[in-house]
Amino acid sequence: MNRKPGDWDCRSCQHLNFSRRDLCQRCGEPRSAADRGSVGGALGGDYANFGGRGVGGSSFGTGFGAGSDVRPGDWYCTCGAHNFASRSSCFKCAAFKEEAAVNGGAGGFDGDMSRSRGFGFGAVGGMGAGAAGGRASRPGWKSGDWICTRSGCNEHNFASRQECFRCNAPRDSGTEV
Repeated sequence: MNRKPGDWDCRSCQHLNFSRRDLCQRCGEPRSAADRGSVGGALGGDYANFGGRGVGGSSFGTGFGAGSDVRPGDWYCTCGAHNFASRSSCFKCAAFKEEAAVNGGAGGFDGDMSRSRGFGFGAVGGMGAGAAGGRASRPGWKSGDWICTRSGCNEHNFASRQECFRCNAPRDSGTEV
């Protein structure tokens, strides 16, 4: 997809969104203030890739590639939203962090900060076992969907795919959810 002026990268999952969107199409993360104004934005400036890794010295560049903005203590709510460690309640649905952990949500990360793209299920992507309870009930996930386990990938793939859409690894190297 070609980037047009005003398009923006989600700070949570790095999905490229059209300029007209106020919420990320993939994960529902609100558009940041830096993405709304003329400072930085889609094509450069000090705030391009706001919340992501900068252009210099990373494999990230424009918000795509290996890597993640998930940091120790960050957690995923039962609604699927990625929340920063400093939050005690979900920015999207207002559920408390403790409630998310009890109801099969994410709690925190155990140390493996591999790319989880805002979905964070099971042990893949560094999630603790507490997330195992409600996997198929997550928004956008259906029975038979699977996560690629190739190092550095960890992408969500639909049940119909026989190979990972991102790295082309065969399905047998994935974890079904």
